[in-house]
Amino acid sequence: MSRKLSYTAEAFAARVRMSKEAALFIVVEGRDLDTPFYEGIAKSSERVRERGYQIWLIEQITRQVPDGSGSVLDVTAGGKIAQIQLFEFYKDTDSLSATNSAGKRAILFCIDKDLDDVAKILRRSPHLAYTPMADVEASVYAFSNQAAGLARATSLSEEDAAAFLAQHPDWMGSLAKLWRRWIELCALAIAHSAYCHVGTTKPSKVNTETYGVLDSAEEAMALAVIRQKSQIPLQRHASMERRVLNRVDRMFVADKGRRLVGKHWLIPYLIYLLKDYFGSAPIGISNLKHKAPVAFLDALDFKGSWASPYRRKFEALV
Repeated sequence: MSRKLSYTAEAFAARVRMSKEAALFIVVEGRDLDTPFYEGIAKSSERVRERGYQIWLIEQITRQVPDGSGSVLDVTAGGKIAQIQLFEFYKDTDSLSATNSAGKRAILFCIDKDLDDVAKILRRSPHLAYTPMADVEASVYAFSNQAAGLARATSLSEEDAAAFLAQHPDWMGSLAKLWRRWIELCALAIAHSAYCHVGTTKPSKVNTETYGVLDSAEEAMALAVIRQKSQIPLQRHASMERRVLNRVDRMFVADKGRRLVGKHWLIPYLIYLLKDYFGSAPIGISNLKHKAPVAFLDALDFKGSWASPYRRKFEALV
C-alpha cells in the first residue's frame, strides 16, 4: 500500500496516467485483510509483478460531493459505496485506463460481492473485480488449508483441527442452509433498498436462539418491515421478490449456498460448532474473530486455481 496519505480523485487519476513504475492501481475496501489478500494474488502473477502494481485503500482517495447549499465537501470514506461512487466518477470522466510512454495504465476496484449477485445489483466492468465468496474474509476461509488455518487460530493440533473438520467438512455451507430464509430476507432488503434490522452484518433474527429452527412469526415480521421500508414502487414488489428468490434458489440447487455467507456470520458460527464439538475441553477461541482471518490467510495458497479468475482480470489490464 502506498505511504502517501491521500489524493483527490482527480490527482489520483493523474498519478495513474503519469506512472512509470506501476501499470495496475488496485483500490480495495478494507484496512485489515484486503491489502495482503490482493497483494498475494498480484504477486502470484508473473505478468503483474513485471508490469508493477500498487494497492490503495479507497479512503486514501478524496471525493467532492455537494453539501446541499451550492458548495462541495471533500469526503474521504471507506466501504463499498465509496468504491462504486469513485468507479462511476472515473467511468464518466474516462479515467479508468490510460496509456503513456511506459505502456498501459489502469485502475481496478476490488469489491466484496456480499449478496449483490442474488439482489441483481452487481455492476460489470473490466475495472471491477468482485470476491468469489461474499467477501474477502469468507474467501480466505473457503480457499485456505482449513485444518492448518484452524489449528493456528485456536492452538489446536492439526490432527484435532482435521478431526473437527471431518465432522463439519462444509461448515460454511451448513450455515447457509440453516440460515437460508435469513439470506433470502437479506437479499430482499438489498433489492428493496430497505434500511432496517434485516442485513448481512446481523445474525439471523428468524431462527430461534440464532441457530435453531425457523420462527415463522419473526420471519413474517421481518418481511413486513422490509416491504414497509422499501424504496421500490409497490407494483414491482411481487415480480422483484420472485426474481431474487429464484436466484437464491439457483445458488442452493447448484450447491453454492456457501457463497452467500459472509464474515459477520462465519466466526460466531464456527465458535458455536467448536464449543459443541470440543465441549469443556480448553480450546483457543478467545479473540477468534481477530485471530482467524490472519491464521487462515497464512494457510492460503495464492497460486491455487481459486485465484485464476482474479489473475486473468489483473493481467487483462496490464
